[in-house]
Amino acid sequence: MALTLSGPFDTAQLPRIAPDPVTVTVARTVMPGKQAEYNAWTKDAIETMGRFHGCLGAGVLHPGPDGGDHQFVFRFVDGIHLREWERSPQRAVLMERATAFVTSERITRTVGVENFFELPDRAEPKRSRWNRIVTDVAWVYPVAVASSLVVAPRIAEWPLEVRVVISSLLITAVMRLGVGPLRAKLRSKRSM
Repeated sequence: MALTLSGPFDTAQLPRIAPDPVTVTVARTVMPGKQAEYNAWTKDAIETMGRFHGCLGAGVLHPGPDGGDHQFVFRFVDGIHLREWERSPQRAVLMERATAFVTSERITRTVGVENFFELPDRAEPKRSRWNRIVTDVAWVYPVAVASSLVVAPRIAEWPLEVRVVISSLLITAVMRLGVGPLRAKLRSKRSM
């Protein structure tokens, strides 16, 4: 298997992305028992990339206690410098060494900074299924009570199907347009 730090890339796309920084994340699966070799390799890779012209930095995120892939993240000032790195002899040496302990990899490339830093704000924290259900009910409950107290008496004489549709539309609209953004804002403040 041929390993790459950032994968195949159509050089014709370079002028389009050249002005913006490029962040590359590579998720790698490491062979069991080869963790020490991988850690030494990542240290060498970070040092080598740090000396390479145009590199803004590199780092490693290790899997949690339940396992998973190792994330290798690096950033270049633009697509041209990234491509120079991809074609460098230093990178070729590193990639040859990695074949001894890496079994698979997935690559994600993000151009610019806005997308890279906005995505975590939209991520929901990992919680159990029951915790999510209880939290969702806690957010929906006041909206449903308010709907029952304010809207239901005004439409009590209408046919059942119409009342259900109106109540469903109202609760869904309030949850999507009001409660959803509020929850996202609170979540982003909590993760800071």
